[in-house]
Amino acid sequence: MLIDIIYLIVLVLAVFRGSRQGLIVGVFSLVAVIIGLAAALKLSAVTADYIGSKVNISKEWLPLVSFALVFLLVVVLIRLGAKALEGAVKTVMLGWVNTIGGILLFVIIYTLVFSVFLFYAEQMKWFSADTISHSMTYSFVQPWGPKVINAFGSLIPLFKDLFGDLENFFGHVAGQVPRP
Repeated sequence: MLIDIIYLIVLVLAVFRGSRQGLIVGVFSLVAVIIGLAAALKLSAVTADYIGSKVNISKEWLPLVSFALVFLLVVVLIRLGAKALEGAVKTVMLGWVNTIGGILLFVIIYTLVFSVFLFYAEQMKWFSADTISHSMTYSFVQPWGPKVINAFGSLIPLFKDLFGDLENFFGHVAGQVPRP
């Protein structure tokens, strides 16, 4: 139930944001999420090592912090380009097409990001097995992030085996973190 409530909030935010941002920013956001996820997933282990050597932070949080930093940096850079293009193209687009397209794209984007969040949450044991089994949306949402990223792996080598690499990384980190 907790996962379902979180996902419902994510969907409401996606619809609101999609209606405000529109199709142009939505397309660039989708590209930003894909590139951001690839960069963050591929570079999170390296970034975690770097952050761990420079900042005193718990090894338990390093994977999430490093993932978030890389992901946000890439997304912000691409969004800046999207805003510039939207200003130039705004007069050509029909308002309602831009709005509906934006809503659909943002629902897809937010679902993919939430799916990757569920992957991380599962690896870090944030949700109990009982919470996962009682969720109506978990079995639908959870596979999307890994499926999309792994499908891109057949086209773009950077995406290949990202989630397998991350599972190994989390297994390594979990072995180093003392449990109470």
